[in-house]
Amino acid sequence: MKHTYTETTEINFSKLEERLLQINDPNQFTYLHFKGFRESPTLIVATGGSKAVAYYLKMYLESKGVLCEVIEPRDYFYKENIKQFNNLIAISSSGKSNGIREILEHYHNNFYGKRYIINSEYIMQAEDYYLCGNTKLPTLYNMNWSNDKYENREKSFISIIPTLAPMLMILDLNVLKEEKKSELLSEDLIKINNKIKQLLEKSKERIYNLNFNFKDTNLIQILSGYDTTCSSSILESNMIETGTSSVVVHDKGSFCHGRSNLLFQNPASPIIYLAHQMKGLDNELLPILTQEYSNIFLLHTLDEDTSIFWKEYYLALQMYYLSKKIADDKGIDLTMPEYNPNVVKTLYKYKGEM
Repeated sequence: MKHTYTETTEINFSKLEERLLQINDPNQFTYLHFKGFRESPTLIVATGGSKAVAYYLKMYLESKGVLCEVIEPRDYFYKENIKQFNNLIAISSSGKSNGIREILEHYHNNFYGKRYIINSEYIMQAEDYYLCGNTKLPTLYNMNWSNDKYENREKSFISIIPTLAPMLMILDLNVLKEEKKSELLSEDLIKINNKIKQLLEKSKERIYNLNFNFKDTNLIQILSGYDTTCSSSILESNMIETGTSSVVVHDKGSFCHGRSNLLFQNPASPIIYLAHQMKGLDNELLPILTQEYSNIFLLHTLDEDTSIFWKEYYLALQMYYLSKKIADDKGIDLTMPEYNPNVVKTLYKYKGEM
């Protein structure tokens, strides 16, 4: 299916700030909370763009001492130790994807812990949707960022607000934890929103100032670490799901042990180097790469003296603007890309066993 009309992409990005700031609207604010949440371990299930939210949530829960594991929906049915988990958190923007439905509707076969769903629907809609006998699925939160709220609905093949909105709610939780407050007041929410606005502007400026045209790029290599798993997954997912470019994500340590040969064989492929701080490995690796190759781009949060949660959110914003730039350079509509309708629509509607 051919798409040459790019207005949807421009609307999505022009409305990005407005939609994000509405999440922390002091007049409509409600906390994301884990009612009845048990202690470790916790299993987080997600796929596609929701994987970034899963990694961000994992980072937050681990900061509270909770053991976590992120898996794909299909993997759930092959885990021999599934009964050992006390919590199951499924992340799905629509709440209707087949793997998520099957896990939550058939939980009683092999899972007896607490179950939660993070999606963009209202609480009662989510609970009514996942009736399991006479038992309603406990819902984390009325996420309150459904597309129906907006005059200009987000029409997109990839997840933008459905990824950044729940991440912002997790960021709110961390601000609450760090400041040791029982609740965030209006002035706290205004302060958070002002910071988000600042990070949006800085992200746009950083990407727009990249002196490189990705028009002929067919392979992008990402150098990432544990603390940038969320942001790297955003860029990887965006590029693959829109068919913009092949992407390989390298752990920085593994890159030093042989994976650098992919760059040697493809010297024209851009390297997107992600960093929140310059550690010993970064100080060794980055100078060598920039000396040997010209297409090395450091995207970082070194200009932010904040917590890792703010830093990773900042880097996530950069990944979205970078995705848009790469697509623009290649003449591809980022949010409404070309696709094979017979393949995509058939697979999206698959309802069988995972």
